[in-house]
Amino acid sequence: MNRDRIGSNLDTMFEELGEMEDVRILTQKKILARQLEQARRDGHVSISEMARRMGTSRMAVHSLLDQSKPTMTIDSVSRAAVALGAHLEMKVVPSKAPSRPPSRPRRKAA
Repeated sequence: MNRDRIGSNLDTMFEELGEMEDVRILTQKKILARQLEQARRDGHVSISEMARRMGTSRMAVHSLLDQSKPTMTIDSVSRAAVALGAHLEMKVVPSKAPSRPPSRPRRKAA
């Protein structure tokens, strides 16, 4: 049985399969979930108390903190951070090479 090899390493395998961005996003979500859980534990805040402070359900907090399959929005992460006495910082960092050049706005005909 002859199989074609995909990728010479993990990064190129995901890139060739078109899944690298999905992997990056999931990794970022897992990191955020881990940071929120650590802040919750450091602050001795229960799940119920965190949910109350966020104005949401315990199930939503469990979902947010679940590192195996984190579900989150910027709004929920920001509200969670505030509930834990912190704040969310985000930034957009340019890649080494853009995936495609930015499109130029079209001029309207006079």
